[in-house]
Amino acid sequence: MIEARLCRFALRALIATAASLAPRASGQAARYSSASFTMGQGGFVLNYRILWTCDDSPGGTVSAPGQIDLVDAGGNLVGQIIVAAPNGAEQVSVSGAGTVANENAVIHLFGAGGTPADGNASGTWTLPYLGPGTYTFRFWFSQSFVPRINASTISTDAMNAGGGGPVGGPPAPPAQPPTASISPPQSATVFQQVAIAASAASGGNPLASVVMDVSPDNGATWTRILSDSSPSSPLDSESATHAFGAAGTAVLRVTATDSAGLTGSAQATLAVGKANQPAAAITPTSAAITAGQSVTFTASGGATGNYTYGGAASGPGPAQTVAFPAPGTYAVTVFDSGNANYNPSPAASASVVVQAAFFTLSLSASAGGSVSGGGSYAPNSQASATAAAGPGYAFGGWTGDATGAAPVMSVLMNSNKSLTAHFIPMLSQTITFAAPGPVTTRALPFALVATASSGLPVSFTLDSGPVALAGAVVAPTGSPGEVTVTATQPGNAAYLAAQPVVVTFAVGPPPPGVLLSDDSASTRRTDRTTRTTAFRCGPTN
Repeated sequence: MIEARLCRFALRALIATAASLAPRASGQAARYSSASFTMGQGGFVLNYRILWTCDDSPGGTVSAPGQIDLVDAGGNLVGQIIVAAPNGAEQVSVSGAGTVANENAVIHLFGAGGTPADGNASGTWTLPYLGPGTYTFRFWFSQSFVPRINASTISTDAMNAGGGGPVGGPPAPPAQPPTASISPPQSATVFQQVAIAASAASGGNPLASVVMDVSPDNGATWTRILSDSSPSSPLDSESATHAFGAAGTAVLRVTATDSAGLTGSAQATLAVGKANQPAAAITPTSAAITAGQSVTFTASGGATGNYTYGGAASGPGPAQTVAFPAPGTYAVTVFDSGNANYNPSPAASASVVVQAAFFTLSLSASAGGSVSGGGSYAPNSQASATAAAGPGYAFGGWTGDATGAAPVMSVLMNSNKSLTAHFIPMLSQTITFAAPGPVTTRALPFALVATASSGLPVSFTLDSGPVALAGAVVAPTGSPGEVTVTATQPGNAAYLAAQPVVVTFAVGPPPPGVLLSDDSASTRRTDRTTRTTAFRCGPTN
């Protein structure tokens, strides 16, 4: 008996197409298997069977009733039966659609409270026609047991006993929504009338209305351009004319509605091009002036008033004042640039002849210097400006209509120009020059060391004393005495000359010591290989 139950449990696990594990209470668990079907015109008949099986010790377990659910294609519960058999008498509770008949229960063994532990119950669930679509039975399988009690499980298994099915033939197919199509023109231009064609066909019910709409903003808003409340049926053709008020991409839509309220629609897109506009005009069309003068031009024509100037002029607006600083022949153009609905217009052009004149070079200087040059010059000639720094100042550069760092600036006079020369105070610097250490008449040549705070090189001058000076190298001449040397730094374009620094130091005799002299000339020779030398000791010079 236990082996047979294990086989039934394995079979149920294999055929389950949709399982849902959910605890119902302490000591209970359930899942279901699904079976989908289509009703006949008279509904559907299900012969059900509820099977209870148990382990060896079910006496303390309350078994679960059998349960079968009916859900529609959307997963909504539309019917349910709950089958119990307390003390062996079958009891069926029906919720929602259908009725139950032919109930029969055979119970061999009971659990707690007279609930079935081993046996079965059966009956017939008759469902009326609930409409087209696919329906699904959910056959629940549950197990009840007493926690921590071995072999106390009672299984409840709902199943299709077979022999039922759809009642009557398949239901007649429902009427379909009407179909529609729309044919936009091959091209369209804003503000231009175009023809739009559409058609509709019924899906079983007579056509009740056909309407056509257009949208300039991708469906955000719609404008109705045709409404026919008495269309031909089953086939209808429509045509409408429409002028689009904005360029861009328009959406066209036709909607057909039948007598049952079913609708069908179709959409198409149409690129609506910009409109052309007439040419712009410019006043004056010609002018003759002297260099440095200006001419005011005025635009007209076009369609939108969005004028844009070019050539010797630039910028938007109906009028432009243009200065002509140098001689030559110039062209000024203008066109209407259009907008979202209009293409740019053809351009208009004016010619300006500019004669030579004189231009003025104005010069100024900051504190610390002066400038020269300036005055009146012929157009396109070269003017020269010169900056001269005063005492204690250095030239810093030119600003204005030309810039440069050289004191002399060459300026192309193609307009009136102004330059300013800038002067900056020169920086001061100091010299650090320390006297050398003790110097003797027999000292070797040595270098003087002096630095300027500017980092510029320092020069040395020998004012007096018993030495020779070559650059920074001092060489004693052999006589004692006092030496005076002056260190100087003359400055440069940025630094003033440093204050000279005079250093005095003494050249003295060497310290006392032994002077060796050779008196070999007065030495007696005792033999050919022996030579004696007399030494004398005395103060050094």
